[in-house]
This record gives sequence, structure tokens and C-alpha cells, in this order.
Amino acid sequence: MEINSHILKISGKVELLEPVEISHNFKITVSGSITSEELKDNSDGTFDKIYRFEPILCEVINPLGKTLQTKDPRSKSKLLRSSLWREWKESNSELGDEDFYNAVMDYILRHIQDITEQAINE
Repeated sequence: MEINSHILKISGKVELLEPVEISHNFKITVSGSITSEELKDNSDGTFDKIYRFEPILCEVINPLGKTLQTKDPRSKSKLLRSSLWREWKESNSELGDEDFYNAVMDYILRHIQDITEQAINE
């Protein structure tokens, strides 16, 4: 199978915390994930491979060089999982990432009353 082109298809959205003006050029830096890939038949014996990219974090810089604030689109549960993965990576734990995640989540569930009281009282 011959791949003719590798195409990055950007989909999703980023919520801005302030308005922007039309007809201006902006610089955008995006971090995200490739969430799928597909082959498109070109009907000439070749294929295009299309990768779907979904943004997670985005930096938008206006024409004056000011960085506009954006909102992280991930849910709180995804942010928690991401934070736990980062903690696992930095901890040099002998546990694998899933075992680490499960151990911490089990701890949270066992101590949920104390954790929620602390959070509310803070």
C-alpha cells in the first residue's frame, strides 16, 4: 500500500476568555493528542493517511504580541488523571502507571469524607 500524503486534520475548539477581532492574524501554539487515523483511497492505487488532532492546551498570541487567556477544555476527571500520571512519572514508582492510578484512586475513595471536608474548609 502506497501512502501518497500524511494529513493532519485539526478538530475541536478552544474557549477564549476574551474577544478577538476579525481580519487580524494570530499566532497559535497548540498541544494535543492524535485521537484517530484513517486511510482515504485516492482511486489511483494510493492512499492518504489522515490523522485527527484534538487540542488540549492552546496559546493564542494577538498581533500586538499579547497572549490571550484560554480555558482548558478537559473535564476535571481528565485533569485529575493527567495530574496523577505526571505524579507517577516524577515519583519513579515501581508501579506501572495504571497500578499507580488505581492505588491513588482507591486511597481517595477510602478517604473521600476527609478529603471533601478539607476541600470545603479551605
